[in-house]
Amino acid sequence: MSISLNSQTYDNLKRDIMTLELPPGEPVSAAKIADRYQVSRTPAREALVKLETEGLVEIYPQSASVISKIDSQRAKQEWFIRRTLELGVVDSLFENVKKADIQKMRSYARMMEDLAVDTRDSEMAYEYLMCDNAFHAVTYYVAGQNLAGQIVQNTMAHYNRVRILADIGSSLKKRTTTAHQKLIKCIEKKDKEGYRTLLMQHLGYFEEDIKNIEAANPSMFARGKKDKKN
Repeated sequence: MSISLNSQTYDNLKRDIMTLELPPGEPVSAAKIADRYQVSRTPAREALVKLETEGLVEIYPQSASVISKIDSQRAKQEWFIRRTLELGVVDSLFENVKKADIQKMRSYARMMEDLAVDTRDSEMAYEYLMCDNAFHAVTYYVAGQNLAGQIVQNTMAHYNRVRILADIGSSLKKRTTTAHQKLIKCIEKKDKEGYRTLLMQHLGYFEEDIKNIEAANPSMFARGKKDKKN
């Protein structure tokens, strides 16, 4: 079995989970995944196992596996990791940032503004999220903290599903795009403390957002402690 086919199956399945095409609580199996993506059961099983380690799938031997419901406690922990790491790279970011880096951030900010016009469905919201993540990823790599950037990229599954729900057809996108433009201006003006304060505010909205999102979408969230591994 080719590595590329395994990766493609994993990528397709993860995207469908993240875009809510496969909603939280949906039963899944290797057979269903194989049929959905027209592959054999081997890459389907490997994709399910890999996504279980990310907390997106719950596998029950001798029983039906399911797409994990959003765990609000895990989402908050993922958010804490991101906030801690991103605030931690501010000093190095300001020491190392170049005009080309600022231009890259501005490019992602413009793409987000274009996508913000129409994120009424989950697929467009996902593309918007990817641009948002890419904007912030620049700060990790400019700061020389590649591992921190990879951790944020690979461990935010529950947090990111909440963000997608928040962005679907909402007015919050304007808040985000405006904050990004302000962050860029702080970097250009070498206003490190202004940047740090704005970043704390920008990332801090999540605490209130998740309460509203869970209240509006209760069926997508887990009730109580469900998975000791998470």
